[in-house]
Amino acid sequence: MRAAITLLVLLFSMCGAQTRSTQTEVQTESQSTGAAADDDDAAAAEVSTQLDIYAELRALRDMVEEQGDMLVEQQTTLRSTQDELKKMEAENAAVKERLVASETKVGALERGLVASETKVGALETVNDAQEAELKAMATRLAVSETEVANLRKENTAQQTQLTNIKTEVMNLINANAAQDSRISASEAEVENLKIVQEAELTAVKTRLAVTEMEVQNLEKKITETPKVAFSAGLTNSGYIQSGNTELNLVFTKVITNVGQAYSSTTGFFTAPVRGVYYFRFTVMDYPSSAYAHIKIFRNVKQVMLLADYESQGHLYLSGGVALQLEVGDVVNLRLPAGCRLLDDSNNHSTFSGFLLFPL
Repeated sequence: MRAAITLLVLLFSMCGAQTRSTQTEVQTESQSTGAAADDDDAAAAEVSTQLDIYAELRALRDMVEEQGDMLVEQQTTLRSTQDELKKMEAENAAVKERLVASETKVGALERGLVASETKVGALETVNDAQEAELKAMATRLAVSETEVANLRKENTAQQTQLTNIKTEVMNLINANAAQDSRISASEAEVENLKIVQEAELTAVKTRLAVTEMEVQNLEKKITETPKVAFSAGLTNSGYIQSGNTELNLVFTKVITNVGQAYSSTTGFFTAPVRGVYYFRFTVMDYPSSAYAHIKIFRNVKQVMLLADYESQGHLYLSGGVALQLEVGDVVNLRLPAGCRLLDDSNNHSTFSGFLLFPL
């Protein structure tokens, strides 16, 4: 700031000296030469310019003076600031002393801190090891807790099963006791039944012996009883006509003749044993426009007469009868007078009989 003010004063002085010198030269040149009007105008213009410069320099001087006043004020302020700065420096010196003491304490504290950090590092190492152990122990504890929980569940389930088993065992014991009672009662009943069954078995054996004897007698009787059965067809020659009198029918085509009781020559069946016999017959006529008749005789007595009428087509007569015969009785079929029958290889007309049982 001081350098700037000094520079402004120097410029102002130089400008004032130059202005006075210029004015002197102009006056001298005007007096000595008395030159022409154009030269005078130029000189006047230059003088005017110099005057303007001088006015500006005076304004600059005023500004410099103002700056000088301000500089004085700033110097006063600076002195006050310097005094305060000295006070602050004194305070700073005290603070520095306190700082040195604090730094000394801090150094001691830092050394203690380093030692503490060393101890802390050792403790952290130990702590890390302990944390690792704790983690392992926590893992083992979690596994153990899980196992314990599972064991508790299993124990609960086993206790429930044990309770159920105990209940079932008690039920079985009770059932066994009841069953023992029933078995005892059953054994008594069985003994009684054995006695009854032995008596019944004895009676059954007796009845069986009697039955076996009867069966043997029946087998003997059946073996000794003749077997009688026959069946025969009428003829293969076609129509058979009776004429004006009854005609004894001879069934010439023997189909079956067990016991040889039927004669295909005479048409008679002769009873070989006393008993009940069953006889059946079927006869046919075709074409027919009159009544058809057939009779069955035992010895000379008529047993049955069948008759039917058919105006066209086949006419069949069928019948059967059970007869009680004595040894030597005969049975035969007869065709009434004025009737006819038809037979061929198809056996439309047949006569059959067999022994039902002997008497």
